Amino acid sequence: MKELECPACGEKIPDDSLYCDMCGAELLECVACGTLGVDPFCPECGHPMIARKVNAEGQKTTGSRTKRILLKLRNGDVSIIPEDEALIGRKVSRYAELLKDLPLISRRHGKFVLRDGIWHIIDFGSTNGTYINDREVPANTPVKFEKGDKVDVGTYIFDVLEE
Repeated sequence: MKELECPACGEKIPDDSLYCDMCGAELLECVACGTLGVDPFCPECGHPMIARKVNAEGQKTTGSRTKRILLKLRNGDVSIIPEDEALIGRKVSRYAELLKDLPLISRRHGKFVLRDGIWHIIDFGSTNGTYINDREVPANTPVKFEKGDKVDVGTYIFDVLEE
């Protein structure tokens, strides 16, 4: 079996690993160039990094089970590629490092959900709310979003683009 070097600790691990066996770091993969890393953005090209996944056959895959979309912050450098069942928030989410400087996003704001190949966002009753195309997302109710939509999370406007 081929090995790779953990980008966090430098130990050799199997190339199909999702986490480092030595330090426990989750291995992320660049959406553009495939570089492995542990930070939210690729150290080589600056594109967002996503978690590696294993499909039903046990093969390593990346990204979601449908076409990927990208939420890009207007007038900012934050980009999010939603992952199925990923929490959104400043403290308790896979995006916490990206969102830590956006104080109007709640610590536990909501989550992305993929249902039958369609992306939804659920707001957990956050203080500043979530809006899709200027319509408020009711608390604890999945609301569909797609390419071309405007998603307002805690007053920060993200444009939904196709990846």
